[in-house]
Amino acid sequence: MDDRTKAIKAFWDQRGATYGGKEQATLGESDLRKLEIRAMSGMMRVLKPGRVLDAGCGNGYSTKTLASAFPSSEFIGMDYSEPMIAAARLETPKNCAFLLGDVLLEETYPAGRFDCVMTQRCIQNLPTYDHQRKAITCMLGKLAPGGYLLLMECSHEGVHQLNRVRGILGKENLPDIEPWHNCFLSDKSLIDDFGARVVSFASTYMFLSKVVSSRLSRVATLLPSIGRFGYDRLYIITPSQAM
Repeated sequence: MDDRTKAIKAFWDQRGATYGGKEQATLGESDLRKLEIRAMSGMMRVLKPGRVLDAGCGNGYSTKTLASAFPSSEFIGMDYSEPMIAAARLETPKNCAFLLGDVLLEETYPAGRFDCVMTQRCIQNLPTYDHQRKAITCMLGKLAPGGYLLLMECSHEGVHQLNRVRGILGKENLPDIEPWHNCFLSDKSLIDDFGARVVSFASTYMFLSKVVSSRLSRVATLLPSIGRFGYDRLYIITPSQAM
């Protein structure tokens, strides 16, 4: 593990120790998290997976929410942060389990295959695209035939798009969208290398809360997503697409 990777892990260890099982441990923006969980729930209803791996699950807040909503599916959460996993193992639904594992190390993944492997802002915590590509390849290797990889991550192109629109409206770029411990993903790279399908599930929310006014964030969660805007996106990949 290189120095930057160690620093990123130390950051999440501290967050896990500080926040425990609270939703703020991995995302302070509560309204956006609601949209993320809603989008993942929609995918679960469509795919009806028997086994789901949440890679880089953090303290398991979203994993447990999904497991409770889909009791007939088995959910396994995996993360490399010991404090995060310790928090995740508290008050766990019967169809949900958590283990230590590193998305870059195949030998640390849970045994067996999964109908769905998902992430929520995990891959963007790897320091380079080479690291991200390796992790994605490992995840694809854990899919059962016909399985899906669902990467809910932040997009470089989405940040540029958002700030360009803000500039047109005479507003400054939003500061610190991409924090020091993140390396946002490239839509083009994921499309070219893995045949990813890109879904802008939070488009309306992003426009209203990030361009118009942050005071509209709660209202924005109630509206349907229209268009392809913003940086929080869902990348859908299957092994056949990645060939």
